[in-house]
Amino acid sequence: MKQELFSHYFKEKKVTKMGLGPNGRSYGDTVFLVKQGAHVLVTDHRDDSDVLASKERLLKELTTKEQKNISFILGEHREQDFIDCDFVLKASGVPLDNKYIQAANNAGVPVHTSSAWLFSIISELLPDVQTIGITGTKGKSTVTDMIEHILKENNVAYHVAGNVRGVANLPVLSKITSGDVILAELDSWQLQGFGEAHISPHISVFTNFFEDHLNYYKGSMQAYFKDKAYIYAFQKDLDICFVSKQAYGEIKKFENTIPESIIDVATNILPTDLELQVLGEHNRENAALAFSVVQQLGIETKDILVSLGTYKSMVGRLKYLGKIKEIHYYDDNNSTTPTSTIKSLEAVKDKHPDSEIIWLGGGADKEFDYSELGEVLPQFITKGVMFTGAATNKIIDAVPDVLIDTLFVVNSMQEAWDYAQQNIKPGSVVVLSPAAASFGVFLNEYERGDKFNELVKNISTN
Repeated sequence: MKQELFSHYFKEKKVTKMGLGPNGRSYGDTVFLVKQGAHVLVTDHRDDSDVLASKERLLKELTTKEQKNISFILGEHREQDFIDCDFVLKASGVPLDNKYIQAANNAGVPVHTSSAWLFSIISELLPDVQTIGITGTKGKSTVTDMIEHILKENNVAYHVAGNVRGVANLPVLSKITSGDVILAELDSWQLQGFGEAHISPHISVFTNFFEDHLNYYKGSMQAYFKDKAYIYAFQKDLDICFVSKQAYGEIKKFENTIPESIIDVATNILPTDLELQVLGEHNRENAALAFSVVQQLGIETKDILVSLGTYKSMVGRLKYLGKIKEIHYYDDNNSTTPTSTIKSLEAVKDKHPDSEIIWLGGGADKEFDYSELGEVLPQFITKGVMFTGAATNKIIDAVPDVLIDTLFVVNSMQEAWDYAQQNIKPGSVVVLSPAAASFGVFLNEYERGDKFNELVKNISTN
């Protein structure tokens, strides 16, 4: 899109940017704002190494002249900064009842999240752009990645936005043109912004809904569902939302009815002879949802099925890293709930029924009930290496006595790796599938997965 079409949203505006994280989205949006002529104050209550690294990386992308239009307040927030500005751009994980956000609201200062703001601007300036949004407790990244793979294989012009590591939202405005597609993975926090803006994607997906982030939502599944439901809440007459059978049941439970835009999707829409390169029945459900979405874009069925047949798992989503020195390795780092880990371990056991499985899991608690995971673990694993944390304690309390002596608690990925290597047999499987949050042992879940992949890579190169 030509700059003159959207520059008035940003030029000479005084912006408070709340949050400067390590994943690239925050500083990418900030660089864009400065380059569009905005005067940006970046404020973050943290001033640790990852924030400082993001600051340095950000400044390197600006010219000396542009650097004069940006300033930083790190290690604290100041209420006046949220009042004395034209708008606030907040990180998606900041609660709506945050006192600084409340101060902005009380002063009549607009508060945006970048993904929702991107969709709003696009809907105003390029109404023929097809917007696709995917949410769900788990599976949203895989469905998004499957759709992207199909679009790429069939030469459809698209742009990725939303909750994608290292991808900023606002710069999409400079790249998109009429008739393109926006594809966005949207977590519940980003969907809060969609609720505030009263918008939903044209085509959306709700993969499933079960316990997650209850520490953030203060134990309320109703509050968690409310944010997720913004994926379809403001859809218009010709819009559509594809949901799994499980999500359909949850929507009916929480809504007491089913909105007209909701279409439930079963795996039998896929040919029985379609062989996928990803494990598990849950991934066949993901494929059915992706299939339904791209059909709406007019791609031929035969071309969709060919693309699905060549799709391979993305990093952190039960990705097979290979058989190295007679050992199989799987990276399922993004399974951070007990439900998703159960599905993943079940899929690995189905693939390797006669192999010993060493499971790397556990960590920080997000207020989950681990009783079911504890009960079924003996069906799937031979040994468990668990990262220290409250979730690990709850899992250990829930496992049967037959497994308790095979669980070993560690304080780092290296320690977990060393224990696994010392207790491994040829033909065994090592799978990282935490069922818990990363904080405490790791900076974030990305660091946990990166360290695991690095250790596996070192084996293959030595």
